Amino acid sequence: MNIQRAYKFPNDSILLLGPRGIGKSTFVKEIIKPDLIIDLLQAKNQRELSINPSKLESLVGHLKKGQIVFIDEIQKIPELLDEVHRLIEEKKIIFVLTGSSARKLKRAGVNLLAGRALSKKMFPFTLYELNRLKKIDHILEFGTLAKSILEKNSELAEDFLSSYVQTYLKEEVFQESLARNLNQFSHFIELAGQYHGMILNFENISREVGVSGDTVKAWFNILEETLVGYLIPGYPLNLTLNETKHSRFYFFDSGVARAAEGFQDISDRPERKGFYFESLILNELKTYAEINRKKWKFYYYNSPSLGDIDFIIETKSKSINAPSEFITVEVKLSKKWDSRFEKLSHLVKDKYKNRVKKSICIYLGDQRLTKKSLEIYPLDIFIKELWSNEI
Repeated sequence: MNIQRAYKFPNDSILLLGPRGIGKSTFVKEIIKPDLIIDLLQAKNQRELSINPSKLESLVGHLKKGQIVFIDEIQKIPELLDEVHRLIEEKKIIFVLTGSSARKLKRAGVNLLAGRALSKKMFPFTLYELNRLKKIDHILEFGTLAKSILEKNSELAEDFLSSYVQTYLKEEVFQESLARNLNQFSHFIELAGQYHGMILNFENISREVGVSGDTVKAWFNILEETLVGYLIPGYPLNLTLNETKHSRFYFFDSGVARAAEGFQDISDRPERKGFYFESLILNELKTYAEINRKKWKFYYYNSPSLGDIDFIIETKSKSINAPSEFITVEVKLSKKWDSRFEKLSHLVKDKYKNRVKKSICIYLGDQRLTKKSLEIYPLDIFIKELWSNEI
């Protein structure tokens, strides 16, 4: 079964970045339909082009202006970008490049095709794209990666997620970490799974893993740069003196987060489901923003004395002449709305009347509610109105 993606790319050269397993290659092959495919995961291609990047010219020499070349996993040979840049200019060929590590490209210091190719990101399937293909409990448990969401056998889906964590996160990402001890890094990945949706404490994690706090911080940055994790900073609302400044961490997919943590049955840890629901909404919002070219910045708010707001989306950055503007988003894994859920959102709106553009709450009930300026959406209605540009 093929799920139609919401992405629409123009007929220009593209650098498309996203984690492994989200369907980048399938999308390019089935929707963009390239005239030539060069897969750098194939040992022969990787070996030959690593030794001689200029060989790319002979591989595309038969193509005409406007034809499309697809190079998969471009981060395997970052030096190819210089050749791609030259061939775009000289032969007017369209290149579609996919990669799963922005870190390798940046670290290599190569030409990132500025001005010659659009830079885009791809995320896992959204609820909008899945269109009720699976029940929400299944999605929370297995995530929305292509192989896990389309697999009918739950045991095989579980095997895929376990393999993803073991062979990709614990081994391939380890190669980027400059770490010397795979066992320590593997333990770190498990702890990162436990911290999914939570506020980070680098020192606590460092004591548990047996490395410095700076090393733990660097490892979380690597998860972000390899596109498998998000560090969401705290937003300073100045409501109290004890606002949390540490970042909150989310894996890019709830199924991967669960597999990283190392437990197989979500019923064993029901308290984790709320964090998985938050990351599902985060993926929806990030994908919507990417596709609709919204320059949104994502934050959260926490104060030990007041509680937290799951997401604060800065829609307009602070300037010399004007303060920032933002949307508050509260996410609740509950079928019944409780007025206690909304207190902090009301407080923020009351203090920042002109800066809060919208106050949104999302839950699993079936009633659409409005309380003062707070818009409370059942999940399905939120998804529908978000992608209809009504929110």
